[in-house]
Amino acid sequence: MSNVNVNNKAGHPVAGIVLGIVGIAVALLMTLLFGVVAGVAAGLLGIGAVVLGYFARKNGNRGVGAIVAGALAIVLAFTLTIGSVNTLKAMKDMAQSSGVAPTFAKYMDNPYAGIAGVAANAAHDANSEETIKTIQKELEALKAYAEQKGNTKTAETKGESNGLSVESKTGVSLSIGG
Repeated sequence: MSNVNVNNKAGHPVAGIVLGIVGIAVALLMTLLFGVVAGVAAGLLGIGAVVLGYFARKNGNRGVGAIVAGALAIVLAFTLTIGSVNTLKAMKDMAQSSGVAPTFAKYMDNPYAGIAGVAANAAHDANSEETIKTIQKELEALKAYAEQKGNTKTAETKGESNGLSVESKTGVSLSIGG
């Protein structure tokens, strides 16, 4: 009689780690650009990594790295997707409330699609060079508006007129100079 050690492995810890790392990379690099679509892709990659790691862990002592990488990918996908959507919503609100960037606000009608959605909306009118110049001027005016609004708020709340002062909504403040 022969003693053959048949090792039926289920789960692939190395493939799980690779999926988890790819999920982390997609979450970090693509959520602002592609919005919810990239967040879902990163989340699915993370779920795949966790599943592969779980089955590898169930049948042996391997798979912890895949589980950790997958969980990190899922957490990053969720938080960065929410963060990118909220950032684009805030940009749209600022563009609308300032009145200096109506064309830019028009193209930001879907913050869930990320910056690519804004670019796709602007691509219809981007054939003319005037539209591109208008958007560039509006973005510069919006940047100046945001800087002026930020400096006015900190000068009013802190009572300072010299130096740099930054105060967050949580009450943390940084003051350089004056």
